[in-house]
Amino acid sequence: MRADANGRDSFDEIYETYAELVYEKAMSYVKNHHVAEEIMQETFLKFFRFRKNTNLEAAKPWLLLTAKYAAMNYNRDTKWEYAVDGVTQEKNEKIACEGEDPEDAMIRRLREKEYIGLTDDIFAALYRKNVRWYDAITITYVLEKPQKEVAELMGMDLDSFHSMLYRARKWIKDNYEHRLDEIREL
Repeated sequence: MRADANGRDSFDEIYETYAELVYEKAMSYVKNHHVAEEIMQETFLKFFRFRKNTNLEAAKPWLLLTAKYAAMNYNRDTKWEYAVDGVTQEKNEKIACEGEDPEDAMIRRLREKEYIGLTDDIFAALYRKNVRWYDAITITYVLEKPQKEVAELMGMDLDSFHSMLYRARKWIKDNYEHRLDEIREL
């Protein structure tokens, strides 16, 4: 669903819908109310800057990923160490669909968990490697914002932006293709 997110009303609606969830995500990592609030505010400020012509259905995952990696970055930069329990995820649906072999269902669930873990690892590493790459990848591919607009928002010409996206994708491929191949072999 593409919607015009230019107006204040749509931003307010997204803020009202996801503010507490983003705060909880940050809080689960930093364990500090004030820092979690700051991360939430910075996350929504970044979203506000990139909200034009955004796929609103992609707002939730983008907000949560951005808050998560900002919190992880904060922990790394301040040398605080927190035991991070597994992030609460939505409960899985039934293990097997009707008529699906239990062994196939288990393999499917294992692959799904591996894909989710790989995705988290890629985004975390990308954030640590280069925050601009992270912003370009998440805004372009998660929020589905047109590359031309993202380039303008990031203060780059389109050719430079394409080059940056290419380098980021190449870095991801070079560092994570082997893990993807391992998952596919399951």
